Amino acid sequence: MIYYLNCLPDEAWWGGVVAHGMQMPLTKSSDYELNGTINRTDNQYNALFVSSRGRYIYVENGCILRFEAGGQITLSEVKGTADISEGHGTLKGALRAASAKHFAHGKAVPEEMILRPQYSTWVEMLRNVSSEKLERYAGSIIESGMDPGIMIVDDGWMRDYGDWRFDESKIADPEGLMKHLHELGFKLVLWVCPFVNEAVPDFQELAKSGALVRDRTGKIAMRRWWNGTSAVLDMSSPAAQTWLRSQLDDLKAVGTDGFKFDAGDAGYYDSDDLTYGNVTPNDQSKLWAQFAAEYEYSELRACVGLGGYPVMQRLADKNSCWEGKSGILSLIPNMLQAGLSGYPYCCPDMVGGGQEADFGDGRQHDDELMVRSCQCAALMPSIQFSYAVWNRSSKNVRSIVRNCVRLRGKYGGYLRSLLAQAAKLNDPIMRHMEYEFPAQGLSDVSDQFMLGDKLLVAPVLYKGMRERSVILPSGCRWKYVPDGAEYEGGQTVRVGAPLEVLPYFERL
Repeated sequence: MIYYLNCLPDEAWWGGVVAHGMQMPLTKSSDYELNGTINRTDNQYNALFVSSRGRYIYVENGCILRFEAGGQITLSEVKGTADISEGHGTLKGALRAASAKHFAHGKAVPEEMILRPQYSTWVEMLRNVSSEKLERYAGSIIESGMDPGIMIVDDGWMRDYGDWRFDESKIADPEGLMKHLHELGFKLVLWVCPFVNEAVPDFQELAKSGALVRDRTGKIAMRRWWNGTSAVLDMSSPAAQTWLRSQLDDLKAVGTDGFKFDAGDAGYYDSDDLTYGNVTPNDQSKLWAQFAAEYEYSELRACVGLGGYPVMQRLADKNSCWEGKSGILSLIPNMLQAGLSGYPYCCPDMVGGGQEADFGDGRQHDDELMVRSCQCAALMPSIQFSYAVWNRSSKNVRSIVRNCVRLRGKYGGYLRSLLAQAAKLNDPIMRHMEYEFPAQGLSDVSDQFMLGDKLLVAPVLYKGMRERSVILPSGCRWKYVPDGAEYEGGQTVRVGAPLEVLPYFERL
């Protein structure tokens, strides 16, 4: 069945895939197509689209959405029933109505994942994880005066992909290591993925039990991914879930607090795969994410559906650069898109970027980019570090980074209240200006945002900039926190933003 709608002249739409944040909003003049029947992007997809005029579209299992210049909106290849609803007034009204009907409610991610920084070992260690490096990394965080938080031990700690035991040549005493890191104040999260290499001891048993995806010929499907070619778990199979749960429970028994569930992209599955549950690629991605949601401390980068689930959703790996669709300019638009797509608990990737190619080989990194990236994330729903900017930069930069982390502590009580609100209503923690201030012409503003309804945050996003313009919505007064100056709303102001300053306002 095909559905047709008309975009209103002053209507703006958001939603679909998080990675398309820089293309939002969609309007009557947009020429845009999104094929969500298989999510081919490297980030979250939810077939929810919400409008500034209080309308929403929701398709449980995906569709093809087409915006044509002139205003026609077409939904085709609808997987399941399309819920098209109107009369909800505003963007906030549309999202709340869709959330109440279609999303999970009542539980948020653990508050430590919001209030405290996350530290991934990825940039500093890549796949060369060891007890000694982990101890040094943790020690440098403590010694620098940074707040210990969530330690994410990334790829390389295990014996092989699909052999989720510690590599004892790298980590000889996992229980002792985790105990010490806990004593330092860290929670421990381990990287895992759904891939299984042929060489692992359980491979043949997994194949016999039906735990692995088979291709259309009935052979074990071997899929190319960023670390080689591997079999992939069939998450519709009870045998696969039982096996993986057993592996992860063994890790929790020695002190692991949770897991970074990487991969799980729908693009690693084919439509004609032979699976236990006869499921689609999107279903496989959703099942991987639902499995992740069983664990209190969990993170996802790829996801289909799961609006409102208490899982930390991370933006896809960002480049360490000022320009482009995967640099610092993408952080605010994609984070706003995440909140409007049903994912209130979202992380803007690693401060300064997390792409492997941007690090290593003694490369020098731009301290100014690191500072502005850190400031950008400082008042977002979560902040994640990897590159040890607290230990590798100038004294001034290290001080700025510590202050960004302390700023989150200053607003700890406020962040707790937003976390509770997100669990109850699925309100985004980080909000589009249009969401809080409808009908003020703010739908195109994508370089500033609201943290809840109280703080307006306008990070510096361009190299060399030491002041910036900020749009202040009408109907209230605003205080520029860095210098205490107060302004009437309904105007654009230009404020000072030296390197050590994150421009933000409190609503009075």
